[in-house]
Amino acid sequence: MAAQHATDITLDDALKALTLLTTAGMETYDDCAQLARQARRLLNELETMAADLATTHNVSGKRTTRALSVLMESVGELILYAERMARAALAAAETAEAEETAMARDYRPTQDATVDAGLAAPSARIHNEN
Repeated sequence: MAAQHATDITLDDALKALTLLTTAGMETYDDCAQLARQARRLLNELETMAADLATTHNVSGKRTTRALSVLMESVGELILYAERMARAALAAAETAEAEETAMARDYRPTQDATVDAGLAAPSARIHNEN
């Protein structure tokens, strides 16, 4: 085979890489979803604490109220970003899985036929049309 047609990656290598991408995407999804759940819990605790400080302990000064408000806004943004990251990671994992399935479906028969015929590589379609 001419060097220009040689490649360092095999179908199995490509499929393995896509499997790893799928797994990494699902793990990232799980991590981001967990982060969002924990951030929601933190936001609830902050709201409870703010109400307790104001009613039970009479801590309701402007600086304290503003600091708690800023902190709760930040946690709210964290929730949004974590949920957004979870959705993106899930979409990426699903795309990698779909590509793996399509690549195996489309290329495995050619690879198997090449091996069955005792060839090192499949020939280009143009060579078989004459």
